[in-house]
Amino acid sequence: MDFKNKIVWITGASSGIGEALSYEYASKGANLVLSARREAELQRVAQACESHGGSMLVLPFDMVDLATHAQQVEAVIQAFGRIDVLVLNAGVSQRSFVLDTQFDVYRRLFEINFFSIVHLVQQVIPVFQKQQAGIFVPIASVAGRISTPRRAAYGASKHALIGFFDSVRAELHGHGIQVSTILPGYIRTEISLHAMNEHGEKYGKMDPNQAKGLDPAVAAQKIVEAVSEGKNEFFVGGALERFGLFVKQLAPSIMPWMLRKIKNT
Repeated sequence: MDFKNKIVWITGASSGIGEALSYEYASKGANLVLSARREAELQRVAQACESHGGSMLVLPFDMVDLATHAQQVEAVIQAFGRIDVLVLNAGVSQRSFVLDTQFDVYRRLFEINFFSIVHLVQQVIPVFQKQQAGIFVPIASVAGRISTPRRAAYGASKHALIGFFDSVRAELHGHGIQVSTILPGYIRTEISLHAMNEHGEKYGKMDPNQAKGLDPAVAAQKIVEAVSEGKNEFFVGGALERFGLFVKQLAPSIMPWMLRKIKNT
C-alpha cells in the first residue's frame, strides 16, 4: 500500500513508538492526525513532520475520556473527509507484583490499554464501513503472548487487545477492513519510566532490556512496511523476544520454567 496522501491517525503520538511512526508515515507522504494528552509535545512532533509536506492535524485528547471520542472522529472527518489508517498506540505499562498491586491499578490499566481502544474503534468502524476500506493498527505487545513477572496487568490487557482484534479482523473482512496487530518486544522508549507501580504511581526506572532495545525509528520502519504488506500480525523487536515467541509456540511446556528464571526488573 502506498501511504502518500492517505489519512493516518496516530494515538499516543507524542513519544516513543507513536512519535517514531509519525515521522515514518510523514516520510511516506501521509497526512497525519496526531493525538495524545500533551498538546505541546504533539506540536513538537508536528513541526518535525512538516518538512515532508503533508497536512497535519494536532488533535489532543485523553483516550480514557470516552465521551469525547465521537467528537474527535468527527473532527478528523471534518478536516480530511476520511480516515485510512488508525494507529492505536496509546497505553501504559506496569511494574509490580500481583499481590502488592492495588485492585484499582488493574482497573485503570485496562481502562487505558483496552476499554478506551475498544470504544474508539466502535466510533471508527462505521467510517471504515462507509468507505469500504480502512486499516486498524493496534500496538499490542509480546507481553500479550508471554506475560512475565511484575507485568501481569499489562500482559493481560495486551492479551485482551490481541483477542479483541482477532474478532474485529474476522467480522469486518468483508468490508475491506484490515487489522495489522503489532507485537513490539523491547523498543528503546521510556515506557518503563512511565509504567504504573503497585500504587498507580510512576515506576520511574529504566528497564535494562528496554535501554538496550531496538531503535524506535527502525521499529517504525518495520511496522509501516508490515502494514503496507497487509500483515495480520507482526512482531518487531530483538532476538531474545523472538526466541521467547518461538519457544511459546513450539515448546510451550518449557515456558513456565523460563519465566521463573527471569530477574524481577
